[in-house]
Amino acid sequence: MTRKILIALAASLTLFAAGTASAQIGKAASDATDAAKHKIDEKRADSDAKKSGPVGKAVNNVKSGYHKNRSKNSAEKAKKALKDAG
Repeated sequence: MTRKILIALAASLTLFAAGTASAQIGKAASDATDAAKHKIDEKRADSDAKKSGPVGKAVNNVKSGYHKNRSKNSAEKAKKALKDAG
């Protein structure tokens, strides 16, 4: 999670120095932020699953899986946007 936040921070700082690539860098920062938020939601769902009964555990495990996939997808989009900017 910290790596994704650092990518977002680096992308944000680079935004000031970038000319034509600023839109791609902004997109990368946005995607990295989304990835971090999904990772937080994934961990929250994992925690809730541990505290829940059988039905709540199943629901929270589905939520966790969803957020894990969204986080991975957003991180890949951020990497692609940074690669396209360079």
